Amino acid sequence: MTDTFIGNVAGADGLVAITDNHLLITNVDVATATKLAQAMAEGLTDIPRAKRVPFRTLASVSTNKHRDDITLTFGEGRKCESEVASFESPAVRDQALAAIEHRVKGLFTRTEVQYGLVRAVGVPLLCTAGALFLTWVFAGAAAEMQNGAEIETRRARNAAVLSILALIGPVGTSLVGLIVAGFTTRWTWQRWQKPPIMIRLVRK
Repeated sequence: MTDTFIGNVAGADGLVAITDNHLLITNVDVATATKLAQAMAEGLTDIPRAKRVPFRTLASVSTNKHRDDITLTFGEGRKCESEVASFESPAVRDQALAAIEHRVKGLFTRTEVQYGLVRAVGVPLLCTAGALFLTWVFAGAAAEMQNGAEIETRRARNAAVLSILALIGPVGTSLVGLIVAGFTTRWTWQRWQKPPIMIRLVRK
C-alpha cells in the first residue's frame, strides 16, 4: 500500500509517496503530482527522478509541530544525507508522519521535546549577531577598497567575495547584510512567540 501526499516540497508544489519500503519525494507541479498519485494508487511503484529514501537507511525523522515539514536523515556507513519534505499544512504533515511511524513500528523510538525560551531563540540570536558582525566587517572592507586600498588574497573564493564587495560598495554591502539580519530577527521573533515542539523518530 502506498500513501501519497500532494503539497509542498522544498517550497514548491510536489508529491511525497510513502510505500512499505521507502519514501519518494519529487518536486513537480500540482497537476503532475495528482496524476502520479493516481498512478501509484493504480499500481505504479516508482517515480523517475524522484528522491528515494529507503527505510532500511533511515536514521531519524524530525519535525517542529508548528511547521509543515519533515526532515529525514538517512544514509549507509559514514555517508549521511538529509532531505526535507514539506506538506500542505501541519495536519497533512501529521498524517504523513503517522504513515512513516506505522511502517517503521518497533524499529524507532519517538520523543517529543518542548524547547525552553533560551534554547528556542539562542541559535537565531547568534545568527543575527553573526550577520551584523559580518556586515560591519564586509562594509568596512568595501569602504577601504572604495577609497583606493588594495586587499590581497591568494584564494579564488576570497577574491570573488572582494570583487562583489567592490562592485556593490559599502552601501550595497550594508543593505544586503541588513536584509539577512532582518530575516534572522524575524526567525528569532517567531521562535520567541512559538518555541519549537520537536518530534523525533530515532532508530533504536
